[in-house]
Formats: sequence, C-alpha cells, structure tokens
Amino acid sequence: MSTCYNPKTMDELGQALSQLTGRSLILAGGTDLVLRLRSKHLEPDALLSLSGVPDLQEIEITPERASIGAMSTMARVNQALDGLPDLQALADAAGGVGSPQIRNKGTIGGNAANASAAADLPPVLWLLNARAEIMGPGGARRTIPVQELPDGHQGNTLAVGEVVVRFVIDRVPLRGWRSAFVKLGHRSQVTISRIGLAAALLQEEDGTVRDARVVAGAIKPVPFPLPAAEDILRGRRPDPALAVELGETFKGNTRRVYKENAAKGVFQDVLLRLQ
Repeated sequence: MSTCYNPKTMDELGQALSQLTGRSLILAGGTDLVLRLRSKHLEPDALLSLSGVPDLQEIEITPERASIGAMSTMARVNQALDGLPDLQALADAAGGVGSPQIRNKGTIGGNAANASAAADLPPVLWLLNARAEIMGPGGARRTIPVQELPDGHQGNTLAVGEVVVRFVIDRVPLRGWRSAFVKLGHRSQVTISRIGLAAALLQEEDGTVRDARVVAGAIKPVPFPLPAAEDILRGRRPDPALAVELGETFKGNTRRVYKENAAKGVFQDVLLRLQ
C-alpha cells in the first residue's frame, strides 16, 4: 500500500476522494475491513480513513428530522435514539450489533455501505425511508434513498471516490408511529442475523393498527417489505397471537424452511415490543 489519507475536515475529505482509484479502500470503523485486509491479503493502492473528520460523527435529532453522521458508532446511535418511539427500531438494531467493543467501533455508515445481506441496520433504514448523503471527488454531493445504496449483489452502488457521509430521516411522516427491530441468530449475543425484522405501527387510541410497515432482512441479498404482513396487522391490535399468521407471509421468500418457521417467533418478539 503506497498512500494513506487521513482527512480532518470535510474539505480535506473531498480532496482525498479525488485521489482514489478502483483499487483504493475506505476505512470506517474497521470491524469488517481490517479482517478482510488480513485474511484476504488485500493490497490497495491507497487507504482512506474517515475517523479523523468530526462532522461525520455528528448526530442531530429534532422533531422534524434525524441527521446521523456515517461515522457515528453503533453505541452512539443506540444512546441517541433509544426511547424515541418512531426511531426505536434503529436504536434496537444498533444496540444489538456484536459485542460492546464492536458497537464502540462499528459505524452506521460502514454497516450500510458494506451491504452484507445479514447487516442489522439496512432493514431499519429502509423501514424509516432514510436517505443517504454521499460525497464524491472534490466534495460533490448527492442524496439517494437508502434503498438505492445496495447493488443487490453484496455490494453497493457508490462510484469510485464516493463515500456515504450522512443518513437523514424525515420524522414528520413518522409522527405517531412506533417502531421496533428484532433479529434471530444462532445465539443471543454477538451473532450474525439469520432473520432481521423491522416493524412500525401507527395506532388508533384504542390500540387498533391504522397503518403498518414491515421490512425483513437477512433473507435475500437486500431487505424487502412484507406487504402481506402489513395487511394482516391493519385493523387489528398487535397481539402476539398473530405471530403464526404473520409468519406465514415468509413463505415463498426463502428456500430455508427453518426460517419460515422461525419467523413466527421473531414476529412474536416484535409484537411484544410494540404492545
């Protein structure tokens, strides 16, 4: 590796991005990339670290929107959003990633841009209709729906010299909604998702569900909505007894029968959080 870039400002970041090639790598928290560098003996021509840019670590929450810098760690995302009903699913997902050590290093931008099918945060970002702000060479900016970030093949759609710098969630359409995220793994802690389920409900005063959103992850290469599950929830109360019926909506979405059966338990856990 011939060159390392460690920008300290957004302007410096834009300049550094101009120097990258198709063989360059960008380092966020490093919880995944460092392992790949060692295990696959990768030899990039340049390595750009994002850890020195304070702006990328900022989290700003207002009644109108949530603005989360891409270098915000899982621990900080969990701390900032925990207790906010509309954004609780994002706090749940960030708070359940890996071990405390990983949550203190792993970042929301790295988790999303890495585009792993088993990543915990993408289903929630999809659920909340987040937008990804992207910086390119020279500091050029563009913003895309987070659904356009993965390429569907365990990669992302970022061009050479582009990096996600921020996620923005419009909270105005989410007023009155409550959300939650639950994942299923081989063990309760420090586990890779086998199913990730993000759900949000808008309820009447009597608890009846007026509207619902459900997004599943760790099933296909990218998260996907479950409109059949949303239809089941509308007009009813979020009773965990609905879990069996809701779990049936997984059929046809996975070739693994155990996931179809396990989905019922995951739905039950989500509904318990949303009661």
